[in-house]
Amino acid sequence: MAGAASETIHDVVCGFCGLGCDDLSVEVEGRAIRPTGSICPEAARLLRRLDVADRPASIAGAPASFEEAAAVARHLLAEARSPLIGGLGTDMAGAGALVDLAVRFGGVLDHYASEGLFRNYAAAQRTGWLSTTLAEARNHCDLLLVVGDDPAATWGRLFERLYPEAPLFATAGRKVIFLGGAPGEKAKAQLSGVDVVHLATDDAVAALEALSSLVAGRTPPGGSFGGIDCETLASLAGELRASAYAVVTWNAGTLDDGDLVAERATGLVDALNVTTRAGVFPLGGRDNIIGVNQLMLWRLGYPLRTAVRGQASAHDGALYSTASALADADLLVWVSAFRPEPPPAFAGRVIALAHPDTVFDKEPDVLIPVGTPGVDHAGTVFRMDSIVSLPLGALRVATLPSVAEAVRRIAEG
Repeated sequence: MAGAASETIHDVVCGFCGLGCDDLSVEVEGRAIRPTGSICPEAARLLRRLDVADRPASIAGAPASFEEAAAVARHLLAEARSPLIGGLGTDMAGAGALVDLAVRFGGVLDHYASEGLFRNYAAAQRTGWLSTTLAEARNHCDLLLVVGDDPAATWGRLFERLYPEAPLFATAGRKVIFLGGAPGEKAKAQLSGVDVVHLATDDAVAALEALSSLVAGRTPPGGSFGGIDCETLASLAGELRASAYAVVTWNAGTLDDGDLVAERATGLVDALNVTTRAGVFPLGGRDNIIGVNQLMLWRLGYPLRTAVRGQASAHDGALYSTASALADADLLVWVSAFRPEPPPAFAGRVIALAHPDTVFDKEPDVLIPVGTPGVDHAGTVFRMDSIVSLPLGALRVATLPSVAEAVRRIAEG
């Protein structure tokens, strides 16, 4: 908008990766948004907006009004035999509206980032676990064991959040051990004042299992586990036992054997808690998956990957995953408001409530561009550790509907 005054907004909350950073600054001029200061590349990319006209709604690729697109979407839902309501990248109000939509029209509900969540669930269901929070890890953890690849590639400010200059309680001598991939330059910079060790392994499950035995006072048979010799693992076990508060973290979504890593990490923490204090800190939370999952538990009594038909709900972590449900679906309702995440390949009808910058391989049958929570409208999301809900504020005047508004218009007519 020509001649619009520029305003700098501080303490902006980011709802994209699940860390819930709440100290961002942006410059807003008209409808243009420019992130400033210390910010991760992912947030900078997703917060930046130009002052341009919004993409219109469309029907089979042809521009249409919001009302026309909503009417066609309602007709497609009424005709559908087996809808899949997927993506689910939305705030809490949008998630509630989508559950209402499933109750009215039926359908399977799944988040596009749920694979890691259910790998962790598999471990928790078998063994339970003792988990920690971001605040506890930040202020108490003196030894952090990172399993798998460097998570700073996905959570750009993770180690900055976990290792402040002045933690409340943790003493000097904090240490981070990377068990798997080496730390990248970003992680090294954020951990500049911390003792960092890298132990390369080709089998994190085997290394964790041997480590658990050593912590419990048992010597496992064999001289090497996951490519790490027993002497090195015994030394690490001694450090873990001597720690005041050890934390084990991993990203199950990027690990093919993520459920086994989660289970072995849980076993290690259980062994440590006999004599000291320790917890697991599973990484995740992208695009409010934790909040959407929480809401489904409150509303339906089941987590994601649940089918709603009539007045009944049924959950199956394998059968109702997006990939499996698509095989039986005749309609895909794709929701991605936080980022331009395209829907998976699908031969049936598609209704997209999507970020306006989304690029589709094939134009959906109905496209309703929606605003982004924390940019175009206020909203609420959950942090990755599931205990803190975060309020997102609007940064500019909205010209696109929220997911909740779009869904209500589709459902109500």
